Amino acid sequence: MKYARSKFLPAAVKPGRFFVGAAVIGCLAMVLLAGAGILGAQSAPRKGAQPVDKRIGDLEKDVLRLQRQADIFNLDAMPDNLVLCDKKVPIFRGDIRERFERELFQLLENRGLLTIVIKRYYKYLPMMSEEVNRAGVPADLVYVAVTESYLNPRAVSRASAGGMWQFMKETGKMEGLVVNDTVDERYNMKRSTRSALAHLKKLNGQLGDWLLAMAAYNAGPGRVREAIDNQSTRDFFDMYLPEETERYVFRILALKEIIANKERYGFRIEDKELYRPALFSEVVIEAGRDFDSGILAKGMDVSYRTYRLNNLHLKKYRLPKGIYRVNVPAERKDSFIKKMRSYNYIQCQ
Repeated sequence: MKYARSKFLPAAVKPGRFFVGAAVIGCLAMVLLAGAGILGAQSAPRKGAQPVDKRIGDLEKDVLRLQRQADIFNLDAMPDNLVLCDKKVPIFRGDIRERFERELFQLLENRGLLTIVIKRYYKYLPMMSEEVNRAGVPADLVYVAVTESYLNPRAVSRASAGGMWQFMKETGKMEGLVVNDTVDERYNMKRSTRSALAHLKKLNGQLGDWLLAMAAYNAGPGRVREAIDNQSTRDFFDMYLPEETERYVFRILALKEIIANKERYGFRIEDKELYRPALFSEVVIEAGRDFDSGILAKGMDVSYRTYRLNNLHLKKYRLPKGIYRVNVPAERKDSFIKKMRSYNYIQCQ
């Protein structure tokens, strides 16, 4: 969340780029098929080479993969029914389709990044869904975090917005996050998700529309109210807003479309290839004196790196006395509490 240009928005794509790409893919497919014929006509394979049948099979798979990628940019196959936060998107309008396609096609250019984003989505979805249910807000709000940081909990923008939800320091404090030299809860995945959903819920209460709340998360509520007051509309799709903010909401929509229909866009990721879900239990500890944070890692029976990745908000090797919220692997909560209680200066709440 930042009211300045996001570093995550890519540069504009040159017109016609995707159609040229589809033509190139077709040519590559012809070359690969020709190569398969040549391989089939070859004499006995050299020592150590793959069998001809296997090499032909691999080439045929490459052809099918390239054909699928070419189909992605077939405009006749574009979705005609889009919904965001239970609001139907008027995709039948030419201007709306153009704005949506701009974000969709640019995202699909970077298939490697999208593969990582999809895997991260399923990694953090259980934690985020728990907070969504707790807050009683639309499930689609998780795509705000996807758009803000590509679900990188360590993300920092040029404007110094931090964490998965890209909170600025003052906004984070306003929403109840602890931000100081020792603790920065903007990087606490669970706490920042809770605060971001509360902030979006508050914006929706002020503006009366979830899409406007998303726009305000990017541009600030004042700018959205100014548009409402001067443009005689409360419909996001008819509003003139800063280009980044207009694109921001459509990028959320495009990311939802890709992730929710990943196979349609050529992302066939087996369950075994997904990242392990991030399942944490929060344990509140109170230390009567300063202590080495390494004891927290030992209490969880994990490496220090694993402890830090789960607790990015605890910034120091040595923590002063005070109260701390610690994310513990769910299956190790009980053993962690037991080990912490063995220190006479630490209490678990």
